[in-house]
Amino acid sequence: MKQRNYIKSGLKLLAIISLLSVGIFAQGIGRNDLSAKRWELTEINGKRVYSSKAFLEIEASLSRFAGNAGCNRMFGGVTINGRNIDFSGIGTTKMFCGGSGVMKLETDFTRALERVTRFERTGNNLSLYARNRLVLKFKETAKSNSDNNANIKLEDRKWVLEAIKNRNLPKIETLPFINFDKAKNSAGGNTGCNVFGGNYSVTRDTIVITNIISTMRACIEDERMNVEREFKNGLQNANRFEIVGKKLNLYRNKTLLLSFRAENK
Repeated sequence: MKQRNYIKSGLKLLAIISLLSVGIFAQGIGRNDLSAKRWELTEINGKRVYSSKAFLEIEASLSRFAGNAGCNRMFGGVTINGRNIDFSGIGTTKMFCGGSGVMKLETDFTRALERVTRFERTGNNLSLYARNRLVLKFKETAKSNSDNNANIKLEDRKWVLEAIKNRNLPKIETLPFINFDKAKNSAGGNTGCNVFGGNYSVTRDTIVITNIISTMRACIEDERMNVEREFKNGLQNANRFEIVGKKLNLYRNKTLLLSFRAENK
């Protein structure tokens, strides 16, 4: 009798372990299944979206996202825990698009993202909810070859600063940028006020930028001097980089310091 009870208890325990394993496995699939894909916006707050440029991409690290809000490029942080998801530090560029309803769609899109708390993936469709309310729907689309980060290297592009520590840049006359020259191991560009140059070295995803020197012009017309200071500090403190699509992020360990967009040299 005791032996039979032991067998029943063992079978129950095995069933519980199996269910937990399936749940953990499914949770891992849910997380990883969101990255390396382009999610094209199809619905906001129950209204269909037609002929929009809006899309969302979650980076392989599952800690950052990028995309287009309909007019402007957008970026920020993302946290995924099981089926729970949180978008934070959402920033966009500041271009104005005059098409009918484009700017309103962009505002509605970014505001909805800020409220999102969980997700569901069904086939090629992704649904984002604010608690129990469906606020955004997407469909999976293929990335173009130009979006493949394996095709873009540091030295291939001019990198224009978009954000400092997830904060949008203030309105300034000249945007900072940096170029990398592998042959000379040199990096340089413009801080938004002054021309600068230095050295860099890269090993896999680690980066060190050193010996930065610049001209000494003072720009007092706007916030360029504050941007210059934070820009140079970010370059000097960076020890890791990540290129996703046409974006370059510089980190200090796990802390995001600077975000750039790629432009042709």
